[in-house]
Amino acid sequence: MRAIALFIALAALPAAAQAQVTQSTGQLEVRMLVNASCDISGSTAGGLGNAVLDFGTATLLQQAINADTGSSGTQALRVLCNPGVQYTLTFDAGQNATQIANRAMKREGGSEVVGYQLYTTAARNTVLANLSGTGTGTQQYVVVYGRVPVQTAPPPGNYKDVVTITVAF
Repeated sequence: MRAIALFIALAALPAAAQAQVTQSTGQLEVRMLVNASCDISGSTAGGLGNAVLDFGTATLLQQAINADTGSSGTQALRVLCNPGVQYTLTFDAGQNATQIANRAMKREGGSEVVGYQLYTTAARNTVLANLSGTGTGTQQYVVVYGRVPVQTAPPPGNYKDVVTITVAF
């Protein structure tokens, strides 16, 4: 009896092997839309951040003081745009001036100001209002040059201004 059951089981194997598997195929379309984008960053954490132009410590302002944001580090200004995206950075007059020609840092807790100016190059011969560039897909450093010219000595204190930077693309 066992021999007959084994024979029947072995005889059924070729029939099972001949059974066809029915298939149907389809496709999965994978997609994403990447919009043109630009971001201004002033911190190593990325995202919209704040760059810093620090003129340091001064006394009587009998000599011009130069500073720049640098081309690395946390004080640097960086722009990140998609490759090929043309952008323009616009720098306003700051919180304490009505015109780009007379930017000023105001003393905290007072009304006194120290004049300064931003420039496009280290020679400091072209006042900064706009800068243009083309995105590369990686962060690009934008160096901002500044100068506090010789002027009447101000009262001691901390002087600050905030210049708003807008990126258009």
